[in-house]
Amino acid sequence: MEAIDMNKYIKPVLISAAVLLVVTTAIVFAVNIDKIKGSTNNGSSEEPSPTGRIGLKTPNATVSPENTVPATQEPLEKRTITLYFANSNAEKVVAEKREVETEKDTQMERLVFEELQKGPKSENLHATIPQGTKLLSTSTKNGTCTLDLSKEFVDNHPGGSAGELMTLYSIINTMTELPGIDKVQFLIEGQKQEVYIHAIFNEPFKRDDSIIEKNSGETKVKVETRSQIAIKAIKEKDMEKLASMVHPVKGVLFSPYSHIDPEKHKVFTKDQFKGLLESEKVYNWGSYDGSGNPIELTFKQYYDKFIYDHDFANAEKVAYNEIQSYGNTIVNILDVYPEGKFIEYYFPGTKAHDGADWASLRLVFEEYDGEWYLVCIAHGEWTI
Repeated sequence: MEAIDMNKYIKPVLISAAVLLVVTTAIVFAVNIDKIKGSTNNGSSEEPSPTGRIGLKTPNATVSPENTVPATQEPLEKRTITLYFANSNAEKVVAEKREVETEKDTQMERLVFEELQKGPKSENLHATIPQGTKLLSTSTKNGTCTLDLSKEFVDNHPGGSAGELMTLYSIINTMTELPGIDKVQFLIEGQKQEVYIHAIFNEPFKRDDSIIEKNSGETKVKVETRSQIAIKAIKEKDMEKLASMVHPVKGVLFSPYSHIDPEKHKVFTKDQFKGLLESEKVYNWGSYDGSGNPIELTFKQYYDKFIYDHDFANAEKVAYNEIQSYGNTIVNILDVYPEGKFIEYYFPGTKAHDGADWASLRLVFEEYDGEWYLVCIAHGEWTI
């Protein structure tokens, strides 16, 4: 039997295997190159690992705090509110400013009520809301704030008319400090109540500025400002301006001397001021000091003798609520106008006359509806 020549068959097989190996290697290399390109084109910013492998991560890698995004939180807004508490005599309510923090959905009516319940920070003021009172609900519609309070608001009140007013108006005036609130309606356990202690309680309450104790410094500035306008109008005989400053209800009283007599001294209303300087009508202004004879003068004559007989707009001394000279008469300005404030324009007397030729003009103001109005123009001089 003829022997088989193996070299004849093995050589072609080896050649085929070698070709297959080369082709396979080329394919694998091409696939890896495509993966590398794809990773680059997809914008990956991964740095190669120290081993040189692409895209590998440490199995238990933690996220750096710098890369975390904290949850957003609504910032707190600081606001200044005005609260009213009772003074030590339970006669007036006094404003106290307080800074609070609010969020976007804070209900301001509830917030200020709760601040009122905390009481004042000043030792001279007093809380007014009865112990145990709960604010059940609150809402504001068409300018009226409705406060629904628990029965403790009635049951735990200590009583008394003064205390009742302090309680009500500390709340009412506080609430009406908020924008959009003009009145306050009280409910007790969801129902209207006819009376609180003495006050009619079933209708909305308006703000009452007259019960607010004014800061003495603020009042002084307001009265001084009004008086500057008035004395300028008097100097210039600007009757229209002067008329605008006359008290709307009381009018203005003219006193020729420091002792004021409301029964005898002449009073003019705002409307009566028109044409007074031009009028020839003679009025009785009281009695002359010493002789007791009646002072019968036209307004212009009285003006020149008992109002602006000195250049009071440029007085040597201007004083607030302080009498500069008395003479021999009783100065009763504070008795006649206990709620009033006055500015005195004063010229001291000369040495030649031992000071007896002093002269003053006192402008008395009373507050009405939040403004200070003239109620009296009192002339002062030495009297027998």
